[in-house]
Amino acid sequence: MHAVNPDESDLRELQTRYGFHDLDIEDCMSENERPKIEEYPGYLFCVLHLPVKSGNRILKEEVNIFLGDSFMVTITEGKGETIAKLWKELQASDTASSEYLGRGSGFFLYRQLDRLFDAGFPLIDDMMRELRRIEVELFEKEEGKINILRDILTLKRNIITMRSIIFPQRAVVALLQHKREEFIQSELSIYFDDVTDAIERQWTLLDTAREMSDALQETHESWLSHRTNSVIRVLTIFSVTMVPLTFMTGLYGMNVSLPLQEAPYAFEALLALMVVVMLGLLGYFIHKKWL
Repeated sequence: MHAVNPDESDLRELQTRYGFHDLDIEDCMSENERPKIEEYPGYLFCVLHLPVKSGNRILKEEVNIFLGDSFMVTITEGKGETIAKLWKELQASDTASSEYLGRGSGFFLYRQLDRLFDAGFPLIDDMMRELRRIEVELFEKEEGKINILRDILTLKRNIITMRSIIFPQRAVVALLQHKREEFIQSELSIYFDDVTDAIERQWTLLDTAREMSDALQETHESWLSHRTNSVIRVLTIFSVTMVPLTFMTGLYGMNVSLPLQEAPYAFEALLALMVVVMLGLLGYFIHKKWL
């Protein structure tokens, strides 16, 4: 059976029906339980964390699984729909029910884990598409580069979140292969190897995505630094060009006698001199390739 965000009375009813340990019920009610596997005489208790997407963020969903010889109980928070869809398929189709349940609870656990971890690949594909979009905007477009930083940081947060979710599951799923044959038959090891391989592929893809996001952030920071330097260079040249002009206007603005100040064309001569000085400085800067 499958339960979505049950309250304590529902969990106690399950405990009475199947004989679950009190500590397991407490774990199901806890909001931040670590991924683990615990073995009891009549069942296995598994706590798994899975990534789910909400808007543009990756969130963590906790999945609690009770596995017995002839039963399975899954408890989720309701953030993701993968498990709920699987149980609906079983209820709607006798063929699916016989395919998934006909080979025992251990095989059904494999099919659930296979569905759950396969659901992570579309999330990683979305991340890779977002990385390519950011790369195109960063290297091929002139406008909008300043706003890319928010997209890069959002993507890096999702990558970090998903890595923190996936990492503990590698050990937990690997441990399932070594549990008693009462729960996990030895011939199912190859199937659980397939789930482990899927987790490892996701981990490798996330490593690649992390390296790409780091490189894009460094590139964006280099572009911002270059843009800032260009602006500072222009402002510096403008300031240096204005210094001699300011000096001349300040000098001839003094209330003292100065050479040629009584000449008929003193203002025009001073203005021409200022233009010559400004053009000379600009020519020098162009010659030095500072402009």
